[in-house]
Amino acid sequence: MEKYIAQGWILYRPDKSLVKQEDYEIERLKETAPRYGYKVEVVNPDELSFIIGMGGKPDLFLRGEHVDRLPDFVIPRMGSATSYFALAVLRHLEKLGIYSLNSSSAVALAQDKLLHLQRLSDAGLPVPKTILVQFPVNIDLIEKEIGFPTVVKTRVGTQGSGVHLCETRQALNDLLQFVEANNPEAELFLQQFLPESRGRDVRVLSVGGLIVGAMERKAAEGFKSNYSQGGSAVPFEYGPKNQLAVADTMKVLGMDMAGLDYLYDDEVGMRILEVNSSPGFEGLEKTCKVDVAAAVFRFLDVKLKISNKYKAKVLGWSRPSECMPD
Repeated sequence: MEKYIAQGWILYRPDKSLVKQEDYEIERLKETAPRYGYKVEVVNPDELSFIIGMGGKPDLFLRGEHVDRLPDFVIPRMGSATSYFALAVLRHLEKLGIYSLNSSSAVALAQDKLLHLQRLSDAGLPVPKTILVQFPVNIDLIEKEIGFPTVVKTRVGTQGSGVHLCETRQALNDLLQFVEANNPEAELFLQQFLPESRGRDVRVLSVGGLIVGAMERKAAEGFKSNYSQGGSAVPFEYGPKNQLAVADTMKVLGMDMAGLDYLYDDEVGMRILEVNSSPGFEGLEKTCKVDVAAAVFRFLDVKLKISNKYKAKVLGWSRPSECMPD
């Protein structure tokens, strides 16, 4: 009989808009889980349903069948494909007492780029100057407050999609005319361009407020440095100040796991560009020689209050230390 100390779901729905699918991350979590005594299953949130008003009884259904054994935890990996339905499912799982790494509120906050920048700014953390615009756009205001070059972003996007750099006022005007002609209801972010970060940024991956790894990404060409778009990466040397800054950011956003993107800035050192609650980590694992999947399950030990001695007792390992393989 298979032995495990807890079983959970990886909530994942494929997103055709992604430059690169999450196959690597999903497989790494699946293959690492048994080493730590966990059993995981990949579940598409679209295949889940629930009924409100069953008098407190378990009311969760998977592919139309009642779920008799609720998971002990869930790991949301929907990223930009997090729909209203997926968030509703995640909230209901939490209502049933199931721990989620990250919480539904953290996932929703990460989805809203403007809101999480507002939260960070309100906490005194440095972010690029950003304006949310709709048509007609006041270009004079953009030139005065943001200047050129300026970065144009769609409200939803990941892996560098939906991001464009306008070097001049005329380039911005041409782009805005094109967008307005095709989608006059579009909402865009216009963001301060930091020349020190042209074609490079720093990706930090944190679990439980601790830095698991950090790398500097460099663009293959252009100004987008995303690994998923062919950029290169080298390990980034971080110190105690970086660790504290990341811990503060994670606390402000209420996240247990996140990918944090930083831009270089001569004025303040680094500015937080954005935070992803479902970060890809193939590039980071290969660049920094770290085991992100292992860090996830070690953190789950803490959140689920599972000790090494308990693991050894349940799983039959001869020594508690075997519960923490390298």
